[in-house]
Amino acid sequence: MPNPGTEFLPPAYATTNVLYGLAYLWTANFGTALPADIDLGDQSKWTGWSYVGSTDQGVQNAFNPNMSLLQIEETPIPVASLVATATFQITTAMAEETLNNINLAYGGGGTIAAQAQGTGLVGKQTLSLSSNFGNLACALLGRNSLGYPRVYYVPKIQSAGQVTTNFRRAANARLYPLTLNALCDLSQIQIIDILLPAL
Repeated sequence: MPNPGTEFLPPAYATTNVLYGLAYLWTANFGTALPADIDLGDQSKWTGWSYVGSTDQGVQNAFNPNMSLLQIEETPIPVASLVATATFQITTAMAEETLNNINLAYGGGGTIAAQAQGTGLVGKQTLSLSSNFGNLACALLGRNSLGYPRVYYVPKIQSAGQVTTNFRRAANARLYPLTLNALCDLSQIQIIDILLPAL
């Protein structure tokens, strides 16, 4: 019989919580509501939202706090650590070259005008870019360990990042890097995890 205090009883772990797979990036105008909880997993119910489509190497989520350390003379170890600034970013490289995606990569402030086909007129769309970047909302739709939706929702975000697109004969697809920067308090960012279906 083991002596009390000498037995080794490690904690259990759950391999079902080790998740992998895609998350689907949606954007919308600032103030657009998410679908109802019961509809989060149904792409047809994302009214007012735009799916960015296929990407190169998926979507990345990054939270980067910059800490301010409070020091006193009597000890080399900080006595407090406070968040001075922080960034929350969602990044990807969009692989579908549409005017909506090009506009989104370049700040999202542009306008797309359509010209109908007519006599002597080609049907066309023209994107006019703008340096007045608007505010957006975004959501990442993934799947949790139960197979139900898990949504990362950022209600206020802005597209602002370096964009370089390579036009090559056969090396790779034309990609449009996208950097979405949160402009809301961290407490407004939600992670919605559906655990059970509705009755």
